[in-house]
Amino acid sequence: MKEKSRLSYVELVIVVIALGVVSMQVVPKFTAAGEAAKTAELIEGLQTMRTQLTLYRAEHKDAWPPTDSFESFEAAMTSSEGRSEPYVSEIPTNPCNGLNTVRFDGEPAGADKAGWRLDTGSGSFQADNSHKYAVL
Repeated sequence: MKEKSRLSYVELVIVVIALGVVSMQVVPKFTAAGEAAKTAELIEGLQTMRTQLTLYRAEHKDAWPPTDSFESFEAAMTSSEGRSEPYVSEIPTNPCNGLNTVRFDGEPAGADKAGWRLDTGSGSFQADNSHKYAVL
């Protein structure tokens, strides 16, 4: 009969160390890819909302959608009542904080109180997260 070959403890430790070294090289690349995807999604949400807000203002005599509450803002942007409406099917979710709400004026962007911040004075639409891309 043949003897079954088995790994010795030394060989097993060497294999575990080798796997550890390989994983130390691979994991950061996946993390960086995830961060890049999050950044791309954030930029896409910003571009979509900025474009659609510009269209809304062009069609409503330079007026902003209602900013008395997020609900009225959302309804104006997602309802089908005008020429180009709905402007968006839904308010995009900010991938950095997981929120799709919009707050208006007040504290600068980065307060992490909503997904997005609209400054009705300057027309700036920004991410409202404390992430490094908060003021894109």
